[in-house]
Amino acid sequence: MDRRGHTMKEDRGVSGRADLLPDSPRDHIVDVVGAATSMNRAVRAVRDHYEIVRHVTYVAARYGTEPHRDPYVRTTYPPAWLVRYLFKQYWRIDPVGREGFRRTTPFNWHELGDGTPEVEEFFEDAYKHGLGRSGLLIPLTNKANQRGILSINSDEPEDVWEDFAFDELPTFIEIGQVLHGRAAREIFGEVGAPPRLSPREKEMLHWISLGKEVPDIALITSLSEHTVRTYLKSARLKLDASTMAQAVIKAERLGLLTEQS
Repeated sequence: MDRRGHTMKEDRGVSGRADLLPDSPRDHIVDVVGAATSMNRAVRAVRDHYEIVRHVTYVAARYGTEPHRDPYVRTTYPPAWLVRYLFKQYWRIDPVGREGFRRTTPFNWHELGDGTPEVEEFFEDAYKHGLGRSGLLIPLTNKANQRGILSINSDEPEDVWEDFAFDELPTFIEIGQVLHGRAAREIFGEVGAPPRLSPREKEMLHWISLGKEVPDIALITSLSEHTVRTYLKSARLKLDASTMAQAVIKAERLGLLTEQS
């Protein structure tokens, strides 16, 4: 529900727009993004290509769906805003980033609604530091379940922005996929299929990530220490890790431990 009492899906059906548009030549900006010599230049190229766009931001979660833990960020936002964002710990309340890593389909910022006074204050602070009032967020993922988001920001009124986002969504999705592929290779190396860990292997790694030792895990799970070590060794080998610490870090980055309830 937006400030006018209706949703983007009801108005425009943006989440399904890519499937509705007829086949057409993809804008050359996709090729420009792919050929850019750095991710910083790639996001700047997207911003500079569209007169209506004020800022472009790409964020990848190095640790599953927890982007606030050592995030990978490439953005055209003003440096002063980035410093303030971190200093104020705005990642705790920023609904755009939070929902971006929860959802699987694109959405316009105004769909998030009015929010709490704290969230409204956050947005007002963002506007004062040079961000536009309209925006589109595209959730991104790959076959290794590595998550990212592409956020595109504008000063245009919501109705003008919706028309633009509606028409350009297929191109923005393709741009996001190119950026996400580049970032994943930069962060994780070449992307392959994620290791298939058994529920028990994930459980053992989960307890190790919480600082538990093998005897503790054996007591908690009612398994023998030998069995616990067997599961841990199997998980470590599947993750191609030399130590348990490396195995836990890799499992977290692949989002495998977030599946633990």
